Amino acid sequence: MFPYLAMLAVPSSLALTGARRAGFLLILVGLIYWLMIGFRFQVGMDWNNYISIYEWKKNDSLVHLLTDREPAYGFLMWTAARTGWGFIFVNAVSSLVFCWGFFATARRCREPWLAIAIATPLLVIAFAMSGARQSIACGVIFYLFSSWENRSTLGRISLVLFAMLFHFSAVFVLAFVASASRAPSVIKAGSALVIAAIIVAIIRFAPGSMDTYSRLYIGVQSKLSAPGAIIEVGVLAIAGMLYSFERQRWSEALGDNPLIRNLALGAIACLPLILVSSVGAYRFALYLWPMAMYVYSAIPSLVWTPVGRAFYRLVVINASFGMLIGWLLFANNSLPWMPYRNWLLQPDGVSLISHKPFKQ
Repeated sequence: MFPYLAMLAVPSSLALTGARRAGFLLILVGLIYWLMIGFRFQVGMDWNNYISIYEWKKNDSLVHLLTDREPAYGFLMWTAARTGWGFIFVNAVSSLVFCWGFFATARRCREPWLAIAIATPLLVIAFAMSGARQSIACGVIFYLFSSWENRSTLGRISLVLFAMLFHFSAVFVLAFVASASRAPSVIKAGSALVIAAIIVAIIRFAPGSMDTYSRLYIGVQSKLSAPGAIIEVGVLAIAGMLYSFERQRWSEALGDNPLIRNLALGAIACLPLILVSSVGAYRFALYLWPMAMYVYSAIPSLVWTPVGRAFYRLVVINASFGMLIGWLLFANNSLPWMPYRNWLLQPDGVSLISHKPFKQ
């Protein structure tokens, strides 16, 4: 457990200072996170699943991989196999893209270190250290959100389509692209509603399409469910409510932000979707973390007194450690994260396959 606590302690200690600029330290912490995520060894619920996928597909032709589901991830596996760099290379590239988007998002937040700390337990450790394919998609979408104002509608669509080449769930973001376009209001609203209807239909009738390979959420009756989704979605929904219900104060203090407004509404909307499909709601909600990072890190700007701001930061840091420790000790699927191992510290020739028991 100690490596995870140490990982969270780095941004947490900096967050307590209330620093609004990160500079070189952000690059340094980003490098630490990349080494922890990308070179993890026998860590994560999907570790063996991804090895099986790689061994199954590494000898496929490039044409077959590019015409199969998630062709960009197939190309990444093909490159790893042909160069001889192997499965660890796939993880290293996946985490590099994730960290690029994640830290680009943090850099745009009011207090970057607070944003990193609140997202580390559930987004970085519980998700990015297992779901390689969607972590790439999240990295691309996070980068898109961090540069949203500087991109045209076509540019936004292009990045979403690119993310979908790694994980289809990124289709969710097209609803936000539609709502932010310069088209007439009727067309924007209609497009967003059509995309939302497609998403709800996928969640209701084909939740397995969100994660074809992973067995993480498949129970004895092969029904996709994620009991912990209520916590993940709940953290995001609370951020969405804090922003939506106090929008006037946010606008006065930090200016109006249409993207954050729409993402906040999306987070609130994901909460009832848990009743339809917890895994589908969870998969879509992951793309909303930039909103939560923005909101939780900007709340000190709404607090008048220095003592109040310091107290809030302390509460958030304690909550982050509480989420991390609680997840590691009590989550049904957390055992494959224990103990943390790093591939860079393993002897030559060690087997990649994990034989850790799983909680049920």
